[in-house]
This record gives sequence, structure tokens and C-alpha cells, in this order.
Amino acid sequence: MNRRTTLALTALTAPALALVLAGAGSPAGAVDGGQDPGTDTAVARAVTSSPLTAAVPAGSFTVTGVRVAGEWAAADLEPTDPAALDPATAVLRLEGTSGWSVVDLGTAGVGCDVVPVPDRDTLTLNC
Repeated sequence: MNRRTTLALTALTAPALALVLAGAGSPAGAVDGGQDPGTDTAVARAVTSSPLTAAVPAGSFTVTGVRVAGEWAAADLEPTDPAALDPATAVLRLEGTSGWSVVDLGTAGVGCDVVPVPDRDTLTLNC
């Protein structure tokens, strides 16, 4: 199929995916935002196991640029083939003992309606 697919459209229309996490001990291309490296890994795993990324084929992109502000986190989803997918942003919330959970995902305005303003700024969300 020659149609360009966006994560935002795909995430709204189907469930079940695993983003490829390569490398030893951390997600491929993950950028440590100064937090515990385990946080980067936990955020990446939450993104890859989320129903919001379920329809994207495994290996289509990597989780990078993990940023944390209190109970909120954001991560960039970088396509391995930019001609096939658009870059996207995931916003997550720490859910007590359950860990990180993706609460918003897309290509524009991500997290603007759910993340408090000071945390949006820390996470560098484009609102």
C-alpha cells in the first residue's frame, strides 16, 4: 500500500503492538532525560505495550527522548522509515504501583488537555 500512515490515525483505529526495543538494558535510541535509567526503560515498555500503539507494526519505530516531570512523562516515537510513519509523542502518567500508562498519543497537541501547565513546560509539549 502506498498510503502514508500516521500514528495518530492508526492508534485510534486498532489495538495490539510491540515497538522494537533494541540494545542492552535500554530502549533503542532512548535519551536519558536525567532520571534513573530504569525510568526510561519503564516508559518505553509502557509505550510498546499500550493499546494506543497496538496497530503499528513491530519495528516501525523506536522510543526516544524520555522526559519526566513528577507523575508525568513524555517520549518521542521516531519512525524507522520516515516515509511510512510520522513522528509522534506519547504522554504517560505514573499510576501508583501499576507503573506508567499512556494517556495520550499523537502528532499534535499531545497532552495539552491532561497535563498541568508547569509539567507541560518541563516535558516540552507543544501546546
